Amino acid sequence: MNLGALNKIGFLLFLLFLSTNCTSKIPERPIIQYSFEDLTWEQVLKGDTKWSKPEELKYNFGYWKRFVWVKFDVINPSEAQANFIFELESPWVDEVFLGWNEEGVLKTKLYKGTDSHEVREIPHRNPVYEFDLKAKETRTIYLRISNFGILSAPVRIWKSSSFFDRVERDYIANGIYFGIIFALLLYNILIFISVKEKAYVFYCLYLTTLMVNYSLLGGFFKQLIIPESIINVKPFLYFSVNASLVFVGLFSLTFLNLKNLNPRLDRMILLSVAFFGVLSSLSFFIPFHWMEISFIYTFPYIILLLVSSGIYSYWKGVKSSFFFVFAWITLFAGVIVDSLTKASILPSTTFGRYGVQIGTALEVILFSLALGRRLRFLLEENLSAQNQLSAIRKDLEIARRIQMRILPGKLPKFERLSAIVSYLPLYDVGGDFYDYFDSNSNELGIVIADVTGHGVSAALDSSTVKIAFRNAKEYMHSPKELMAAMNQFLCTSLNARFVSAAYFYFDFDKMKLCFSSAGNPPLILIRKHNIQSLECPGLLLGVKPEFVYEQKEFSLEKGDRILIFTDGLYENLKPNEEPYSILFPEIQPILMLDQNEFHQKLLERLSLLRIILKDDITLISLDIT
Repeated sequence: MNLGALNKIGFLLFLLFLSTNCTSKIPERPIIQYSFEDLTWEQVLKGDTKWSKPEELKYNFGYWKRFVWVKFDVINPSEAQANFIFELESPWVDEVFLGWNEEGVLKTKLYKGTDSHEVREIPHRNPVYEFDLKAKETRTIYLRISNFGILSAPVRIWKSSSFFDRVERDYIANGIYFGIIFALLLYNILIFISVKEKAYVFYCLYLTTLMVNYSLLGGFFKQLIIPESIINVKPFLYFSVNASLVFVGLFSLTFLNLKNLNPRLDRMILLSVAFFGVLSSLSFFIPFHWMEISFIYTFPYIILLLVSSGIYSYWKGVKSSFFFVFAWITLFAGVIVDSLTKASILPSTTFGRYGVQIGTALEVILFSLALGRRLRFLLEENLSAQNQLSAIRKDLEIARRIQMRILPGKLPKFERLSAIVSYLPLYDVGGDFYDYFDSNSNELGIVIADVTGHGVSAALDSSTVKIAFRNAKEYMHSPKELMAAMNQFLCTSLNARFVSAAYFYFDFDKMKLCFSSAGNPPLILIRKHNIQSLECPGLLLGVKPEFVYEQKEFSLEKGDRILIFTDGLYENLKPNEEPYSILFPEIQPILMLDQNEFHQKLLERLSLLRIILKDDITLISLDIT
C-alpha cells in the first residue's frame, strides 16, 4: 500500500474518532435489577418477583438463559413534561416486552427481532421505545427480554434531542468505517488485477465478509437493505462470520508461506479452515446459541493460531509478517475493550463503544500494509531472479556456442554418400554428441553418443566424449577396439555418469559398413522399400573398464538409406514398445520421398506423436548413392 492511500485512510480514521467524540454526552446506563423467574406480568407488577440487588450492575447473562426480567427507574428531574427514548443495544435480540404501571393500568410495548422496521415506533437498528414523563415523575420500567443465544440487557435512556443527535453522528461514524473497508476492498482488487497475486483474492473476500458481518451484527443490513423483511438474520450472520474465518485462514496460508516454512502449521491452519467451512455450511441448521458458543472458542483459537504462525514466519525471515501479527493483536484488543465496555467493566469511551469497528479498521489497514510490503519483496525478488536468469541465459548462450564448435557443422561430402544431420537439444545445450573421421575419399568413421542427463552438465561431459573419440583415432578401422578405447578413457574421466554410443566405419572401396554399439539404439536400414533394424549389443561406456565389445558388418548397396539416431527420437512416444514398432509405421508412408524431404517429414511425424520433448534428439540420415 502506498503512502498516499495510507494517509487518506488515516484521515478517515481521524474523522471516525472526531465524529464519535463530538456526540452529545451519552447518559449513564440505569441501575437495573434482574430476575430469571418464570412469572406473568401480573405477578411481576404485584411484587411477587425476587429481584437482584440494585447495586449489582450486570448487563450480560450468558448463553444458557432463554429470558430475563429487568427493571429500572427513569426519573424526570425537570419542572416540565419530558420525552424519553429507551434503547436496548442488541439489534439481534429475539423479543423485548416493555411495560410499566400507569395509574394502575399496565402499559406495554412489544418488539420482535423478525419485525419489519416499518412497523416500529422509531425505525432504528436497535429496539427503541418512546414515552413521556410528567414533571418530577419517576417511573419504574419492566422488561422481559427473550433471546435464543447470548442474553444481554445493555439499556440506555435518552432525551429525544440527545438521541437523534447521537443517531446522526453514529451513522457518520459507521459510514466512515464502511467507507474504509470498501476503499481498501477496491484498492486491493485493483492491485490483484495488476499483479495476479493469490493472497489478494482471499484478502478481498475477507474484506467483503467483514462488511457483511458488521452490517448484520450492527442491524444495518435489515434496517437499510431489507427493512420490510421479517426474516431472522442470525443464520446469515453465523454463515458470514465463519466464512470470514475461512478466507482469513486461506489468506494467512498464502501470505505466511507456511507450506515451505512449516508444513505441520500449514496443515493445522488448513484443517481449521475446513472446519470453519463446515460450520459455515451448517449455520442454517445448528441452533443459534450453539453457533454463538462455538464462536467463543473458535475466535480466540484462530487468533492464537494465526498470531503464533505469524511470529514463527517472522522468525523464519518473512519480515512482512510483523504487520500481520500486529493486525491480529489490534483486532483482539478492540474486541476485548468493546466487550468489557458493553459489560460495564470499563467506562464508556469512544474506543470502548467502537472497539470492534476501530480494531477491524486498523486490522485491515495493517493487512494492506503487510500485503504491500510483501508485494515489494516479491517484486525485488522477481527483479533479482530476472537479473540472475539473464546472466544464466548469457552463460547458456556462450555454452551453446562452445558446444556448436565441438560438434561438426555437417558431415563431409563423398561421391558415394549423402548425409543430413539434425541435432535438437532439450535445452540450450544438450548431452548428445556426434563426430567423424575421414582419412580419404573412400573411408568414413561416424560416432554418435548420448551422455546420461540433460543440460549444461551433460553438455560439458559430451566434450569429454569428444576427447575420448579423438584419442582413439588409431582404431578408426576397428569399431570394437575404438569402443573399448573410449570406454577405458571414460571410466577414469566421468564421475557417476554413463554414455550410450555407437561407431560406424564405412569402407566405400569394399562397399561395406562395420559398426559397434555401447547401448545405442539399433540402426535402421531401408533397402529396396524394405525396412529392417540392425543391432549390436554392448555395455554403456564408463561402466566397466575391461568390457569387450562386439562388432557387426554388412554390405552396402546403391540406394541404401541408413538412419542413425539417439533414443530421444522415439522415447516417450509409446511406452513399453520397441523402437522398430514405433518408427517403422512412421517411415513406411514416406519411403519414396527424397532424402531431404524424408528426413524432415520423419521428424515432423514423430513430433506429432510427442506430447512434450523430454530428451535431446540426434538423427543422421545417410544415403548410399
